[in-house]
Amino acid sequence: MARNRTRGADGKKWSRKAPAAAERMPGLRWVPVPLAILMAVLGWLVFGSALGQHALAVSQAGPQQGGFGLTVNQVVWMQDDMVDPGQANPSGFEMPQSMMPGMQAVGGKRLRIEFYLRNISSKPLVYGLEQFRLLGTGHQSWSPLDNAATRGAALLATLDPSFQATVDLYFDLPVSQNGALRLEWSAGGHLMTIPLHISNTMVGM
Repeated sequence: MARNRTRGADGKKWSRKAPAAAERMPGLRWVPVPLAILMAVLGWLVFGSALGQHALAVSQAGPQQGGFGLTVNQVVWMQDDMVDPGQANPSGFEMPQSMMPGMQAVGGKRLRIEFYLRNISSKPLVYGLEQFRLLGTGHQSWSPLDNAATRGAALLATLDPSFQATVDLYFDLPVSQNGALRLEWSAGGHLMTIPLHISNTMVGM
């Protein structure tokens, strides 16, 4: 004989479906969806920030070779007569070479290149002026200056791992040299040329 499963022993009816927690709190069922969206957005923001920081680090790293990393900071013309370097200015004051040892010859112009050199290897590395050369148009090239004007610059120096040095190179060029310039860099048996972008700012000597 079949029983009426909707009644208990006391004859009262049982409910076929107990009220769910979500029915008692209608807004509860929607909490996980916005939370998941929020977590996804935060994840993408963190991921995008990491990519951006990586891209920025790569863009600022510059070329690397021979255990060194090089970043050009500034390339400027230098002047000593308050006019454009190498330009004739009869009314301008020019400092006599006897008063300024190491200044460029009349009719020449001087370029200063400042860059950061980092040791990205795990051992001390030696660097020096002989690793660099300035390349111009018409197969012309110049070695860095080593005279009274650059006295104090290290001809050879040792850079420990994870350390960085600021290096200034000076080159005297003829006024006729107006084309593109490149810095030739030799390190670890490798040779690299780096295009230079000269700033419009001129620096006094």
